[in-house]
Amino acid sequence: MINPAALLKLKNMFGIFRKDHPKFMQFLKIMSGRLNEGTVVEVTVEQPDGTKCRANIRLNSRDIAFISEVAGSLNGNKKDIGR
Repeated sequence: MINPAALLKLKNMFGIFRKDHPKFMQFLKIMSGRLNEGTVVEVTVEQPDGTKCRANIRLNSRDIAFISEVAGSLNGNKKDIGR
């Protein structure tokens, strides 16, 4: 069972994240409507010393369903992001 207090804490932290990173949140909003099965999502992390680490995944139908569910939960509604 999910702890309601933990969910409230996550909601508050997400609100702060959204405020601190509005351009990133806008990017996610735009891209969420473009995620289809077979889409490759790549993340690169660059540390202050210049060290980089990169990883990627190719989305499948289960990934799309999960992302849609999370996006709907975070936005307070259900949203179909796959086409």
